[in-house]
Amino acid sequence: MTNNLTRRDWLVGTSAVAGSMMIANAASAQDMASMTNMGMPISKDNPIRMTNNENPYGINPKAMDVIIKAYKRAHIYNFRARRELTKVIADMENIPEECIAVGAGSSEYLVAAGTLCAVSGGDMVIPEITFGSITRSASALGSKIIQAPMNEDLSISLDSLRKAMTKNTKCVYICNPNNPVPSIVEKTALEQFCLEVSKQAMVVVDEAYYEYVRDDSYSTMAHLIKDNPNIIVLRTASKIHAFANVRIGFAFAHPDTMKKLMAFRSGTSSYPAIMGAVASYKDLDYQKFVIDKNYESLEILYKMFEELNMPYVKAHANFVFANAGRDASEVREKLLESGVLIGRQYAHSPNWIRISTAKPEETQYMVDVYKRDFG
Repeated sequence: MTNNLTRRDWLVGTSAVAGSMMIANAASAQDMASMTNMGMPISKDNPIRMTNNENPYGINPKAMDVIIKAYKRAHIYNFRARRELTKVIADMENIPEECIAVGAGSSEYLVAAGTLCAVSGGDMVIPEITFGSITRSASALGSKIIQAPMNEDLSISLDSLRKAMTKNTKCVYICNPNNPVPSIVEKTALEQFCLEVSKQAMVVVDEAYYEYVRDDSYSTMAHLIKDNPNIIVLRTASKIHAFANVRIGFAFAHPDTMKKLMAFRSGTSSYPAIMGAVASYKDLDYQKFVIDKNYESLEILYKMFEELNMPYVKAHANFVFANAGRDASEVREKLLESGVLIGRQYAHSPNWIRISTAKPEETQYMVDVYKRDFG
């Protein structure tokens, strides 16, 4: 299935997709009954989590050992730990340490960037379909949020973002890879866009799923921040490093911009979280293992989409976006009965489902259940 979806594919929804679904083999009840999740039988109360784009393998065991040991010294302030993590990231990204800030997840700096936009008295431009965290702080403080239409294949349209800008635009947000549509923006076009638009407004590039991308047309924009105070790049350890509830993230920005961001940060990153991140970011083998398994699971899902003639967007992250041909909330509720929890329904695409990747064997279980119930 190509990721160049047409506007017609987007709008057709239920009738065409449901009518073209192939009959799938029923899943084996015995196989389902033998499946477990975290050592417990899979059930509605203990489902396989394919909903929040989490790492199903959990925190790197080496990092977990460090975290546990660090708790023995968690009663003591240790401000040098943050600098140690900053140096690790600076060396990996070839970015000066003064251009990196550690936070409690990237959400801390999404809030800070949204606040900066609002206090400047400006509007924010975002893609019509994207992650909405940054808009909450901006809109709460009075910024107008302007949504730019997507391309026909549901990818981010840089031209639409340009056209949506006004003389009052102070921030443009791009999530790359995007969420909930896991598409990417071509690196040369994005770099030119960032350099052009940053002459007027702050450009915030959210790279939460950066590590998962295997496409030569993609690149981080972190290299632009050293010489440009109007570009901010954000990263998180919540996804590939499984720090979703441990909370570590990063902002990459020019030192002048960093001073402004730091005024709105909470500074709540814990010593155990920071030391765990140092160990996790240094272990490239574990990251590769997680990424390899992610693509195994993606292939399992792609196969199902092809068999059932479900339009979908090729993923550059750890989740997929596909047209179920029926109300997404109904699909979610039905799958949960068999112990599979997928993403919520989206108002802009009520028949489309976002499915986070689980372990390959868990993903296959989800596919068997889906075919049995909807094939």
